[in-house]
Amino acid sequence: MEILIYDPDRLRLATLARNLHDLGFNWTAVMNIREISRKLCKRRFDIIILDESAIKKIERLKKLDQHIPIIVIVEKGSSIDYERLIYLGVEGLVFRPYRLDYLKSVINKAAQRRSEILSNLKAVASLKQRVQELQGLNEIVQAINSSLEPKEIFRIIMEKIAHLIKAEGWSVLLLDQERQELIFEAATGEAGKKLLGMRLKVGQGVAGWVARYGRSLIVPDVSKDPRFYSGVDKKTKFTTKSILCVPMKSRDRIIGVVEVVNKIGGEPFNQDDLKIFENLVAHLTIALEKADMYRRMEKATLVDDLTKLYNVRYCNQYLDNFLIKRKPGHSVISLIFLDIDFFKLVDDNYGHLVGSETLKRVAERMRKVVRKDDVLVRYGGDEYIVILPFTDKKTAAVIAERIRKEINQEPFYAFGNKKFKISVTLGVASYPEDAKNRDGLIGAADKAMYKGKMSGRNKVVLA
Repeated sequence: MEILIYDPDRLRLATLARNLHDLGFNWTAVMNIREISRKLCKRRFDIIILDESAIKKIERLKKLDQHIPIIVIVEKGSSIDYERLIYLGVEGLVFRPYRLDYLKSVINKAAQRRSEILSNLKAVASLKQRVQELQGLNEIVQAINSSLEPKEIFRIIMEKIAHLIKAEGWSVLLLDQERQELIFEAATGEAGKKLLGMRLKVGQGVAGWVARYGRSLIVPDVSKDPRFYSGVDKKTKFTTKSILCVPMKSRDRIIGVVEVVNKIGGEPFNQDDLKIFENLVAHLTIALEKADMYRRMEKATLVDDLTKLYNVRYCNQYLDNFLIKRKPGHSVISLIFLDIDFFKLVDDNYGHLVGSETLKRVAERMRKVVRKDDVLVRYGGDEYIVILPFTDKKTAAVIAERIRKEINQEPFYAFGNKKFKISVTLGVASYPEDAKNRDGLIGAADKAMYKGKMSGRNKVVLA
């Protein structure tokens, strides 16, 4: 059994590691909270044991492996939100000082739970595999999995699904989590186009009921079911007689529903229809999740993980695109190159965690004072760039001074409520005044910033 353990305290971590060794468990120890996610991405673990200081990371860890049991070790007398731990799916809670036999029993119970979950997952996967043997279903699955565009997935599913269950109409409704409304994103049939963009409240109609309770539903005769909402039929001039509706679930979270109405031939939908449909919806959900994950991954390659500003790759792409599309004589662009003064002292005096937090706070302060269309970039280390499209150097200098004052105005905080202040030096350059290409523009602003460093720091210098 492989156990990943975390504690920021070296002595406590060593003690826990020794205890696990004595109990016959294999372990991997980390002291840096950011290392937990990295380790989970690189290899498989059966259990995670966390110090209470990492409770805030549990939700993110569950996203990496939703089935891995997590045990939390806390000090007696600690103020713990037990409901929150239950909600996060924590398998066990151990109070220091603990007995080895109790620790072992908690680990064994978590391991048993892990085994049961994996066994259940295998059973479900096996069941799905048998259902997938239907040729029509396989064709649909292959088609929707070949696309990473939600609109294309909807088009494929609506085009091919009619061959699987003969019905007068199909629709896919996605859940607007913020407004708690279902939106018709795709639909077929004579009323299909009229449905697109229409909204239903969660709980309203059959689709709303399925979204609220997360359970599939067959309604053989809508005239006899009080859950049916006739408002949609009135708007579309369509007559609904029977409905089969299945929720789209992602990690036990409802993201939408898929609905099919009026089975051709007049007979009601049956359990065989439901089984096929549920399997199809599961694959549709996976395809949409994959498309969403691809979009998020694509965005992640352009965003700095720490500060959530754009990274160098996006910076270069933006500048290249701007310069290619520019209109001669009309497309001025300015760039601010910013470096934190004596940032190494922050790391040396307060540690890298405070240093990282400071870099995030600097980014936040910059966001406060730049304009809507300005582009913020973490260039690397403690260096930042601000791209100011259609902005001359004089205006850029005003914005650079605004950034300098904002960062320097209020103190930053370290552990123990310690305060410290930092300053920044900024260089400003413009295209085409100071450079003829992207690298030249960045270089000109960088050189201006360097001049500021050599002449006293905490200032704005123009190229």
